[in-house]
Amino acid sequence: MIDVIEIADPPTRSLSAANVGVSLISKINILKVIDPDEWEVFTLELASIWKKQYARAVRCGGAGDMGRDVIVYQDDGSEWENFQCKHYGAPIGVAEAVIELAKLVYYSLKGEYTLPRKYYFVTPQGVSAKLLNALNNPEKLRSELIARWDKTCASKITSTQVVPLSEEINKYIKEIDFSIFDHLPPIKLIELHEDTSYHINRFGASFPERPAAEAPPQDLTSNEVIYTEELLRAFSEQEETEVTVDNLSTHTKYQEEFSSARRSFYSAENLERFSRDWLKNNSYLKLTEECYDAVSPVLNNDHKNGYKRYLATLTQATSINYSSHPLHSYIEIKDKKGLCHQLVNSKKIRWVEDE
Repeated sequence: MIDVIEIADPPTRSLSAANVGVSLISKINILKVIDPDEWEVFTLELASIWKKQYARAVRCGGAGDMGRDVIVYQDDGSEWENFQCKHYGAPIGVAEAVIELAKLVYYSLKGEYTLPRKYYFVTPQGVSAKLLNALNNPEKLRSELIARWDKTCASKITSTQVVPLSEEINKYIKEIDFSIFDHLPPIKLIELHEDTSYHINRFGASFPERPAAEAPPQDLTSNEVIYTEELLRAFSEQEETEVTVDNLSTHTKYQEEFSSARRSFYSAENLERFSRDWLKNNSYLKLTEECYDAVSPVLNNDHKNGYKRYLATLTQATSINYSSHPLHSYIEIKDKKGLCHQLVNSKKIRWVEDE
Protein backbone atom coordinates (compact mmCIF):
# COMPACT_ATOMS: atom_id res chain seq x y z
CA MET A 1 0.00 0.00 0.00
CA ILE A 2 1.29 3.44 -0.88
CA ASP A 3 2.22 5.69 2.02
CA VAL A 4 0.62 8.91 0.80
CA ILE A 5 2.07 12.05 2.32
CA GLU A 6 -0.11 15.11 1.76
CA ILE A 7 1.60 18.44 1.19
CA ALA A 8 1.81 20.65 4.24
CA ASP A 9 -0.30 23.79 4.30
CA PRO A 10 1.57 26.91 3.20
CA PRO A 11 2.95 29.02 6.05
CA THR A 12 0.13 31.17 7.45
CA ARG A 13 2.27 33.66 9.31
CA SER A 14 3.78 36.63 7.55
CA LEU A 15 7.52 36.61 7.12
CA SER A 16 9.77 38.87 9.17
CA ALA A 17 13.11 40.45 8.40
CA ALA A 18 14.71 37.78 10.59
CA ASN A 19 13.66 34.92 8.31
CA VAL A 20 13.98 36.72 4.99
CA GLY A 21 17.74 36.68 4.73
CA VAL A 22 19.91 36.97 1.66
CA SER A 23 21.17 33.61 0.49
CA LEU A 24 24.96 33.60 0.07
CA ILE A 25 24.83 30.30 -1.84
CA SER A 26 23.41 30.18 -5.35
CA LYS A 27 20.02 28.52 -5.60
CA ILE A 28 21.42 25.96 -8.03
CA ASN A 29 23.94 24.88 -5.39
CA ILE A 30 21.31 24.81 -2.65
CA LEU A 31 19.41 22.25 -4.74
CA LYS A 32 22.48 20.02 -4.69
CA VAL A 33 22.68 19.82 -0.89
CA ILE A 34 19.00 19.14 -0.14
CA ASP A 35 18.75 15.59 1.22
CA PRO A 36 16.86 13.00 -0.88
CA ASP A 37 13.74 12.92 1.33
CA GLU A 38 13.51 16.69 1.39
CA TRP A 39 14.06 16.70 -2.38
CA GLU A 40 10.72 14.97 -2.79
CA VAL A 41 9.07 17.50 -0.48
CA PHE A 42 10.61 20.34 -2.52
CA THR A 43 9.20 18.74 -5.68
CA LEU A 44 5.80 18.34 -4.02
CA GLU A 45 5.77 22.03 -3.16
CA LEU A 46 6.36 23.19 -6.72
CA ALA A 47 4.11 20.54 -8.28
CA SER A 48 1.17 21.52 -6.08
CA ILE A 49 1.32 25.11 -7.34
CA TRP A 50 2.43 24.52 -10.93
CA LYS A 51 -0.20 21.84 -11.62
CA LYS A 52 -3.21 23.60 -10.15
CA GLN A 53 -5.50 21.98 -12.72
CA TYR A 54 -5.28 18.78 -10.69
CA ALA A 55 -7.31 18.16 -7.56
CA ARG A 56 -4.46 16.72 -5.47
CA ALA A 57 -0.69 16.67 -5.18
CA VAL A 58 0.84 13.96 -3.00
CA ARG A 59 4.14 12.33 -2.25
CA CYS A 60 4.10 8.54 -2.55
CA GLY A 61 6.78 7.72 -0.03
CA GLY A 62 8.51 4.50 0.96
CA ALA A 63 8.37 0.98 -0.38
CA GLY A 64 5.47 0.17 -2.62
CA ASP A 65 5.38 3.43 -4.53
CA MET A 66 5.57 1.43 -7.78
CA GLY A 67 7.84 3.94 -9.47
CA ARG A 68 5.97 7.05 -8.36
CA ASP A 69 7.58 9.68 -6.14
CA VAL A 70 5.37 12.77 -6.41
CA ILE A 71 2.11 12.70 -8.31
CA VAL A 72 -0.69 15.11 -9.18
CA TYR A 73 -4.05 13.66 -10.11
CA GLN A 74 -7.76 14.18 -10.53
CA ASP A 75 -10.02 12.68 -7.89
CA ASP A 76 -11.75 10.47 -10.44
CA GLY A 77 -8.42 9.05 -11.61
CA SER A 78 -8.99 10.24 -15.16
CA GLU A 79 -5.62 11.98 -15.43
CA TRP A 80 -2.40 12.14 -13.48
CA GLU A 81 1.23 13.18 -13.85
CA ASN A 82 4.38 11.80 -12.26
CA PHE A 83 7.48 13.56 -10.93
CA GLN A 84 10.32 11.05 -10.58
CA CYS A 85 12.78 12.48 -8.06
CA LYS A 86 16.44 11.50 -8.24
CA HIS A 87 18.92 13.28 -5.98
CA TYR A 88 22.30 12.08 -7.22
CA GLY A 89 25.74 13.65 -7.22
CA ALA A 90 25.85 13.63 -11.01
CA PRO A 91 23.37 14.07 -13.88
CA ILE A 92 21.00 11.16 -14.26
CA GLY A 93 21.89 8.96 -17.22
CA VAL A 94 20.05 6.61 -19.53
CA ALA A 95 20.78 3.55 -17.36
CA GLU A 96 19.10 5.08 -14.31
CA ALA A 97 16.21 6.48 -16.34
CA VAL A 98 15.23 3.25 -18.09
CA ILE A 99 14.90 1.44 -14.76
CA GLU A 100 12.22 3.95 -13.75
CA LEU A 101 10.50 3.68 -17.13
CA ALA A 102 10.50 -0.09 -16.79
CA LYS A 103 8.66 0.19 -13.47
CA LEU A 104 6.03 2.40 -15.11
CA VAL A 105 5.61 -0.10 -17.95
CA TYR A 106 5.37 -3.09 -15.61
CA TYR A 107 2.90 -1.65 -13.11
CA SER A 108 0.68 0.08 -15.66
CA LEU A 109 0.52 -3.13 -17.72
CA LYS A 110 -0.52 -4.98 -14.56
CA GLY A 111 -3.33 -2.46 -14.11
CA GLU A 112 -2.01 -0.90 -10.89
CA TYR A 113 -2.47 2.51 -12.49
CA THR A 114 -2.94 4.07 -15.91
CA LEU A 115 -0.20 5.72 -17.91
CA PRO A 116 0.35 9.33 -16.83
CA ARG A 117 -0.32 12.31 -19.06
CA LYS A 118 3.25 13.53 -18.35
CA TYR A 119 6.26 11.99 -16.63
CA TYR A 120 9.11 14.24 -15.44
CA PHE A 121 12.58 13.39 -14.19
CA VAL A 122 13.43 15.82 -11.40
CA THR A 123 17.10 16.01 -10.42
CA PRO A 124 19.32 18.81 -9.06
CA GLN A 125 22.15 17.88 -11.42
CA GLY A 126 20.02 17.67 -14.55
CA VAL A 127 20.22 14.84 -17.08
CA SER A 128 23.17 13.55 -19.07
CA ALA A 129 23.65 14.58 -22.68
CA LYS A 130 22.75 11.08 -23.84
CA LEU A 131 19.52 11.01 -21.82
CA LEU A 132 18.66 14.50 -23.02
CA ASN A 133 19.00 13.32 -26.61
CA ALA A 134 16.78 10.34 -25.87
CA LEU A 135 14.13 12.46 -24.16
CA ASN A 136 14.10 14.73 -27.20
CA ASN A 137 13.69 11.70 -29.48
CA PRO A 138 10.87 9.46 -28.18
CA GLU A 139 11.71 6.61 -30.55
CA LYS A 140 15.31 6.59 -29.36
CA LEU A 141 14.12 6.46 -25.75
CA ARG A 142 11.81 3.56 -26.58
CA SER A 143 14.70 1.70 -28.25
CA GLU A 144 16.98 2.31 -25.26
CA LEU A 145 14.40 0.82 -22.90
CA ILE A 146 13.89 -2.31 -25.01
CA ALA A 147 17.63 -2.79 -25.59
CA ARG A 148 18.49 -2.39 -21.89
CA TRP A 149 15.52 -4.20 -20.36
CA ASP A 150 16.95 -7.63 -19.64
CA LYS A 151 20.43 -6.48 -18.61
CA THR A 152 19.62 -3.27 -16.73
CA CYS A 153 15.95 -3.31 -15.74
CA ALA A 154 14.67 -6.85 -15.25
CA SER A 155 16.08 -7.34 -11.74
CA LYS A 156 15.37 -3.77 -10.56
CA ILE A 157 11.62 -3.50 -11.17
CA THR A 158 10.48 -5.34 -8.05
CA SER A 159 12.32 -6.77 -5.05
CA THR A 160 10.55 -10.12 -5.34
CA GLN A 161 11.19 -11.29 -8.87
CA VAL A 162 13.07 -10.78 -12.13
CA VAL A 163 10.87 -9.42 -14.91
CA PRO A 164 12.25 -10.43 -18.32
CA LEU A 165 11.18 -8.70 -21.51
CA SER A 166 8.26 -10.86 -22.61
CA GLU A 167 6.41 -10.53 -25.89
CA GLU A 168 3.52 -8.95 -24.01
CA ILE A 169 5.75 -6.30 -22.42
CA ASN A 170 7.58 -5.65 -25.68
CA LYS A 171 4.26 -5.15 -27.51
CA TYR A 172 3.01 -2.84 -24.75
CA ILE A 173 6.17 -0.70 -24.87
CA LYS A 174 5.68 -0.21 -28.61
CA GLU A 175 2.15 1.07 -27.99
CA ILE A 176 3.15 3.71 -25.43
CA ASP A 177 3.49 7.36 -26.48
CA PHE A 178 7.06 8.09 -25.35
CA SER A 179 6.60 11.83 -25.81
CA ILE A 180 5.08 11.89 -22.30
CA PHE A 181 8.59 11.59 -20.83
CA ASP A 182 10.46 14.79 -20.07
CA HIS A 183 12.78 16.37 -17.53
CA LEU A 184 12.81 19.59 -15.52
CA PRO A 185 16.23 21.32 -15.57
CA PRO A 186 17.42 22.75 -12.24
CA ILE A 187 16.90 26.35 -13.37
CA LYS A 188 13.30 25.50 -14.31
CA LEU A 189 12.75 23.91 -10.91
CA ILE A 190 13.84 27.14 -9.24
CA GLU A 191 11.62 29.21 -11.51
CA LEU A 192 8.59 27.04 -10.72
CA HIS A 193 9.33 27.01 -6.98
CA GLU A 194 9.56 30.81 -6.92
CA ASP A 195 5.80 30.90 -7.46
CA THR A 196 5.17 29.05 -4.19
CA SER A 197 4.82 30.44 -0.69
CA TYR A 198 7.58 28.04 0.42
CA HIS A 199 10.33 29.61 -1.65
CA ILE A 200 11.73 32.27 0.67
CA ASN A 201 11.79 29.89 3.64
CA ARG A 202 13.93 27.49 1.57
CA PHE A 203 16.21 29.85 -0.29
CA GLY A 204 16.15 33.17 1.53
CA ALA A 205 15.27 36.27 -0.43
CA SER A 206 16.88 38.22 -3.16
CA PHE A 207 16.09 41.91 -2.97
CA PRO A 208 14.51 43.03 -6.23
CA GLU A 209 14.13 46.63 -7.26
CA ARG A 210 10.75 48.05 -6.36
CA PRO A 211 8.93 49.55 -9.36
CA ALA A 212 8.16 53.25 -9.20
CA ALA A 213 4.68 54.12 -8.00
CA GLU A 214 2.32 55.50 -10.61
CA ALA A 215 1.09 59.07 -10.31
CA PRO A 216 -2.56 59.42 -9.28
CA PRO A 217 -4.88 59.95 -12.27
CA GLN A 218 -6.62 63.26 -12.60
CA ASP A 219 -10.01 61.80 -11.72
CA LEU A 220 -10.67 59.76 -8.60
CA THR A 221 -10.97 56.01 -9.13
CA SER A 222 -13.50 53.71 -7.50
CA ASN A 223 -11.05 52.49 -4.84
CA GLU A 224 -10.41 56.08 -3.71
CA VAL A 225 -13.99 56.91 -2.77
CA ILE A 226 -13.92 55.91 0.90
CA TYR A 227 -10.65 57.45 2.06
CA THR A 228 -11.08 60.68 0.08
CA GLU A 229 -14.63 61.19 1.35
CA GLU A 230 -13.41 60.69 4.91
CA LEU A 231 -10.59 63.16 4.32
CA LEU A 232 -13.02 65.75 2.95
CA ARG A 233 -15.16 65.25 6.05
CA ALA A 234 -12.11 66.02 8.19
CA PHE A 235 -11.43 69.20 6.20
CA SER A 236 -15.08 70.20 6.54
CA GLU A 237 -15.11 69.71 10.30
CA GLN A 238 -12.03 71.90 10.64
CA GLU A 239 -13.52 74.68 8.49
CA GLU A 240 -17.06 74.26 9.81
CA THR A 241 -18.24 74.37 6.23
CA GLU A 242 -18.52 71.70 3.58
CA VAL A 243 -15.32 71.09 1.64
CA THR A 244 -15.81 69.04 -1.51
CA VAL A 245 -13.75 67.98 -4.49
CA ASP A 246 -15.50 70.70 -6.48
CA ASN A 247 -14.52 73.56 -4.15
CA LEU A 248 -11.09 72.32 -3.08
CA SER A 249 -9.44 74.91 -5.32
CA THR A 250 -10.75 77.62 -2.98
CA HIS A 251 -8.96 75.97 -0.04
CA THR A 252 -5.32 75.89 -1.09
CA LYS A 253 -4.06 74.26 2.11
CA TYR A 254 -6.51 71.41 1.82
CA GLN A 255 -6.03 71.03 -1.89
CA GLU A 256 -2.32 70.44 -1.34
CA GLU A 257 -3.01 68.00 1.50
CA PHE A 258 -5.59 66.18 -0.63
CA SER A 259 -3.07 65.79 -3.47
CA SER A 260 -0.43 64.58 -1.02
CA ALA A 261 -2.86 62.03 0.39
CA ARG A 262 -3.57 60.65 -3.06
CA ARG A 263 0.14 60.33 -3.84
CA SER A 264 0.64 58.51 -0.55
CA PHE A 265 -2.27 56.18 -1.22
CA TYR A 266 -0.94 55.23 -4.65
CA SER A 267 2.52 54.70 -3.19
CA ALA A 268 1.13 52.28 -0.59
CA GLU A 269 -0.91 50.47 -3.25
CA ASN A 270 2.30 50.08 -5.26
CA LEU A 271 4.07 48.67 -2.18
CA GLU A 272 1.24 46.19 -1.64
CA ARG A 273 1.47 44.91 -5.22
CA PHE A 274 5.25 44.65 -4.91
CA SER A 275 4.85 42.68 -1.69
CA ARG A 276 2.44 40.21 -3.31
CA ASP A 277 4.75 39.68 -6.28
CA TRP A 278 7.92 39.30 -4.24
CA LEU A 279 7.03 37.70 -0.92
CA LYS A 280 4.21 35.46 -2.21
CA ASN A 281 2.43 35.24 1.12
CA ASN A 282 0.35 37.78 2.94
CA SER A 283 3.18 39.79 4.47
CA TYR A 284 1.53 43.09 3.61
CA LEU A 285 -1.37 42.34 5.95
CA LYS A 286 1.15 42.18 8.79
CA LEU A 287 2.39 45.62 7.77
CA THR A 288 -1.10 47.15 7.96
CA GLU A 289 -1.64 45.50 11.34
CA GLU A 290 1.63 47.00 12.64
CA CYS A 291 0.58 50.40 11.33
CA TYR A 292 -2.78 50.24 13.07
CA ASP A 293 -1.27 49.05 16.35
CA ALA A 294 1.21 51.94 16.27
CA VAL A 295 -1.27 54.72 15.45
CA SER A 296 -4.32 53.54 17.41
CA PRO A 297 -3.33 55.25 20.70
CA VAL A 298 -3.06 58.58 18.90
CA LEU A 299 -6.11 57.91 16.75
CA ASN A 300 -8.28 57.14 19.78
CA ASN A 301 -7.07 60.11 21.82
CA ASP A 302 -9.24 63.19 22.24
CA HIS A 303 -8.95 65.62 19.33
CA LYS A 304 -10.67 68.90 18.65
CA ASN A 305 -11.88 67.66 15.27
CA GLY A 306 -11.28 65.10 12.55
CA TYR A 307 -8.61 67.15 10.83
CA LYS A 308 -6.58 67.39 14.05
CA ARG A 309 -6.99 63.63 14.49
CA TYR A 310 -5.83 63.10 10.90
CA LEU A 311 -2.72 65.25 11.31
CA ALA A 312 -1.75 63.69 14.64
CA THR A 313 -2.26 60.16 13.37
CA LEU A 314 -0.23 60.69 10.19
CA THR A 315 2.54 62.33 12.21
CA GLN A 316 2.65 59.20 14.36
CA ALA A 317 2.53 56.99 11.25
CA THR A 318 5.63 58.61 9.74
CA SER A 319 7.65 57.79 12.86
CA ILE A 320 6.90 54.04 12.84
CA ASN A 321 9.96 51.83 12.54
CA TYR A 322 9.12 48.70 10.55
CA SER A 323 12.59 47.20 11.02
CA SER A 324 11.23 43.72 11.77
CA HIS A 325 9.27 43.54 8.52
CA PRO A 326 10.86 42.15 5.32
CA LEU A 327 9.71 45.24 3.41
CA HIS A 328 11.38 47.66 5.80
CA SER A 329 14.14 48.75 3.41
CA TYR A 330 11.54 49.65 0.77
CA ILE A 331 9.13 51.65 2.95
CA GLU A 332 9.05 55.39 2.29
CA ILE A 333 7.31 58.23 4.16
CA LYS A 334 4.57 58.22 1.52
CA ASP A 335 3.95 54.54 2.15
CA LYS A 336 3.59 55.11 5.89
CA LYS A 337 0.95 57.75 5.26
CA GLY A 338 -0.66 55.69 2.53
CA LEU A 339 -1.09 52.76 4.90
CA CYS A 340 -3.39 54.96 6.97
CA HIS A 341 -5.50 55.77 3.92
CA GLN A 342 -5.72 52.06 3.15
CA LEU A 343 -6.90 51.47 6.71
CA VAL A 344 -9.59 54.08 6.15
CA ASN A 345 -10.59 52.24 2.98
CA SER A 346 -10.95 49.03 4.99
CA LYS A 347 -12.99 51.00 7.57
CA LYS A 348 -10.59 50.36 10.43
CA ILE A 349 -9.89 54.09 10.74
CA ARG A 350 -12.18 57.11 10.66
CA TRP A 351 -11.10 60.70 11.06
CA VAL A 352 -14.48 62.16 11.99
CA GLU A 353 -16.45 60.75 14.88
CA ASP A 354 -20.16 60.18 14.32
CA GLU A 355 -22.42 62.32 16.41
